[in-house]
Amino acid sequence: DEECHTQVDICLHNASVAEDLRCGSLARMWAMLASICEGSGLSELPYRCAPVSNAMGFVLLPTLKILLEQRADAGDVQTCVALCEVMQVIEKPRGEEHATTRVPGIELNLVREWYLSYIDLLQQMCLFSHASNLMRLCNDPFVGNLNKNSTTIHESCPHCGKPVYADGKVDNYRRACKSCRRRVGLCFICHEPVNGVFVWCPGCGHGGHLDHALQWFGGMSGKGVREFCPTGCGHKCNLVQQVSAFPRTSSMLRCIPTSDSPLDG
Repeated sequence: DEECHTQVDICLHNASVAEDLRCGSLARMWAMLASICEGSGLSELPYRCAPVSNAMGFVLLPTLKILLEQRADAGDVQTCVALCEVMQVIEKPRGEEHATTRVPGIELNLVREWYLSYIDLLQQMCLFSHASNLMRLCNDPFVGNLNKNSTTIHESCPHCGKPVYADGKVDNYRRACKSCRRRVGLCFICHEPVNGVFVWCPGCGHGGHLDHALQWFGGMSGKGVREFCPTGCGHKCNLVQQVSAFPRTSSMLRCIPTSDSPLDG
């Protein structure tokens, strides 16, 4: 949140959100953590051997350890990761040093398991942007490097099915399959090159602009669902039904068709 400048502000904000969602135990947890952080006078977690100046600072690390263990025992990896991020549990490595945790009794491998489990949940829910941001902002290089793995997508021609090899000298407006010589990367609705988010059906290989796909298949605003691919290939794509089982990201919400859609009717 842009209005949260300190750990205390973030904890209070999370407590308010949890209260609105009627999660009383989580609201009380965040409120208690905010009180301890404010009373300790610390801007960040102390290091393992660093001295503390008051009682609140003395109980901060043991309390955080208990909270993390409780949420982990409950299977709540989301709150575990949230606590780690807000309180900066992972100490960023300096030089050739390895990342460590600032909470005695909480090992780095355990924290990594929480992050990996939560990232997997986010990806299963199609919240790829949130998962990517979490990996990018994490202080642990092991988690951060996950953002650099499997970033290559291999493409095949939707016309002949042969692999399409990348050529750095050719832009999207002149891309063509080297086997059948037909243009690739065109939207199956407007037949223009796609330079933004490209969605495609894994069954037939046709695809195009995200907003055009949502407008064609419908079902997002109470209209009937078109099942068949707009290219006329006869394949039942059902792209909207495939993504409707997962929470929509903000970018997809902006692409929900309206009554002014050019594809209406």
